[in-house]
Amino acid sequence: MDTELDRILSEITGRGFRLTRVRRAVVEVFLQRGLPLSAADVIAALRPGNSSINKTTIYRELAFLEERGIIKEIRFLHERVKRYELAGGEHHHHLICVKCRKVEDIVLEGDLEEEEQRILESTGFRVLNHSLEFVGLCQGCR
Repeated sequence: MDTELDRILSEITGRGFRLTRVRRAVVEVFLQRGLPLSAADVIAALRPGNSSINKTTIYRELAFLEERGIIKEIRFLHERVKRYELAGGEHHHHLICVKCRKVEDIVLEGDLEEEEQRILESTGFRVLNHSLEFVGLCQGCR
């Protein structure tokens, strides 16, 4: 985790932005959890160590990190809440439990790029991005 943390923090400072205590803490939460998090998840993760962290500050930091491409927004079809995860890394999709709301990353074995190319060739439609969610019950909730 330290090398990824160092890379992200260097990216922030290398662009001329300040590395605040809260900004660093938010990045660390995403690295530790490794899954899509809502603003409420980030706040809950940070509050035990520092009850003085302001919700508005967290929302501002999430916007800052998203604007700079460090995190990206994810909206699951069955939820109204925005979630975020670290940008970059291996392309993956999500398994979502409808009972406990647990989210897991999953990498598919099949090549969706081939499907996107087939779509382009057959319809002329160029896919820029796609989202695939598997919604069901996790092992603990079955």
